[in-house]
Amino acid sequence: MPTSSVPRRYAEALFHLAQETDETAAVRSDMESLVGLLRQIPTLHSFVKSPEVSDVEKTTFFENTIKGKVKSSTWLFLQLLLRRKRIALLPEILSEYTRMEEERKGLQRAVVVSAVPLEKSEKDLLISRLQALTGKTVLIETKVDQAILGGIIVYLDGKIIDGSMRTELEELKNRLLATAIN
Repeated sequence: MPTSSVPRRYAEALFHLAQETDETAAVRSDMESLVGLLRQIPTLHSFVKSPEVSDVEKTTFFENTIKGKVKSSTWLFLQLLLRRKRIALLPEILSEYTRMEEERKGLQRAVVVSAVPLEKSEKDLLISRLQALTGKTVLIETKVDQAILGGIIVYLDGKIIDGSMRTELEELKNRLLATAIN
């Protein structure tokens, strides 16, 4: 699913800063911890998103709780997000940042949806074919959706490869209807 250009731009800025200081993994770890806290503590998430809480209060809170516990690059970036009222974008920024880091390492993520759980041999074959297609090391996440009836759907790099029975049957139905009308 496409990501907004705003989180992507912030992630690019952070990624370049982390590369300059050779801290890409450490900064990602800092960001994962922060996003984890926002997800685990709903009141913290509300505090961060609230327009009723001043920027000074938010900055003071973060200074007292995390400054010195994260890399200086992460801290500078957080201050920027606070000043620009973009702190609520942290989860999306982290997602983009992780994608950039994986891309630099030659990794590609794919989501594979099947009607039944895939066997290990099927996963291995699929990974092999996707790696040949992309030229990258492919990491797959599998999901089961019985509604597709059979086959698989692959979401890879913004593209959809739909080999599901549901789609095949829908196309067959459309062809039959088109033939019946003519």
